[in-house]
Amino acid sequence: MKNWKKFAALGLAVVMTAGALAGCGGGSGSGGGTAETTAAPAADKTEADAAGGETQAEAKEDAGDAADSGELKEIYVFIRDRGDLSYWDSMAEGSDRAVVDFADRANVHVVETTADIQANLQAMYEAADAGADLIITASDFKDNLVEVSNEYPEIAFTIISEDVIDQCENGNVYGVDFATAQAAYLGGIVAADIAANGAGDVEASNVIGFVGGMDESLPIQEYLWGYIQGAKAYKPDVKIVYNYVGAWNDPDTAKTQSMTQYNDAGAAVIFACAGGSGNGVHNASAEAGKYVLGVDSDQSLLYADDKDIQDRFATSVIKEVGTAIYNVIGQYLDDGTLPYGEYEIVGLADGSVGIVEGAALDGVLSEEGKAALEDAKKGISDGSITVNSAIGREQDEIKAFITENCQ
Repeated sequence: MKNWKKFAALGLAVVMTAGALAGCGGGSGSGGGTAETTAAPAADKTEADAAGGETQAEAKEDAGDAADSGELKEIYVFIRDRGDLSYWDSMAEGSDRAVVDFADRANVHVVETTADIQANLQAMYEAADAGADLIITASDFKDNLVEVSNEYPEIAFTIISEDVIDQCENGNVYGVDFATAQAAYLGGIVAADIAANGAGDVEASNVIGFVGGMDESLPIQEYLWGYIQGAKAYKPDVKIVYNYVGAWNDPDTAKTQSMTQYNDAGAAVIFACAGGSGNGVHNASAEAGKYVLGVDSDQSLLYADDKDIQDRFATSVIKEVGTAIYNVIGQYLDDGTLPYGEYEIVGLADGSVGIVEGAALDGVLSEEGKAALEDAKKGISDGSITVNSAIGREQDEIKAFITENCQ
């Protein structure tokens, strides 16, 4: 089974960034690595004995021995591609840091397979057959990770932003997700304040917008859930209009949808959660003379050479995907194991999500809005304000909440 998939993967063209930044071997996932595979991760001695593997304590000791002996771990991070200006670029940034910072302990390969699910699956099998110790990927490729992790119990895996732990059979998968609804709650307050009070050259309309990349994408729905809750908590009568582009790299459609929200629905601000399609929302904000919220990273920085667009950013709702990737790799190298079977959700109190603050945000918020924002940050962090999450809910429930609160 493994071999034919390995052969099927040979010749697959993938763009990889490995140790080129640190003198490590680059090349494709089939390139010869120097690290040897580790024993199957296990949560305790009983499970380890049953699997013929090691305990976590033994794995940690072996990790230290490997580092002392100069053995390098082979770590693969699978992304769709660079250039989306948000999620995947953030993931790549953290991985690139790991390439450099952990060069003395690991060959970290950053593999781009585009949105092609089959190409990603073949590349993941190729990496597994080549001797990967740890494989990391994210939501788009969750089914591939489940398939490969079930076939390779000796390899460690981490999934970002999708809970598929219960589908993984070997106790070798760790999950990390972000309570981005908490950050988007703050973004909802910002948007509702702009719409209620006006800001700069934008008149009050009490209408805000949202443009998402794909329907039934849990990370996008998590953002929208938080956005709705924050906006409604601040201004219960605010009107929220929304669209899904239907693609991650279709800025033309996103721009058309945004211009309709701005000009026809009267949205004063739009929260753009659409990957590369979000560029269309950014451009529409400048053309319409309205405001936009970026996502995942400070997207205003993308327009340093285009002030007409940059000045339309009120803030960006961010999650530290790159830092999460970097920390997972560091933890694995330090401990020789990960909290397999766990799906950890990090949020505002951890500094893992938030919004970009500074002069641009101060310039668009009313005094009422500034006070509400500070109260929300404090309340979410100390637990006195609960932001409901879409994570772990069925699609029917997620969509019903959105439909009930948006137009």
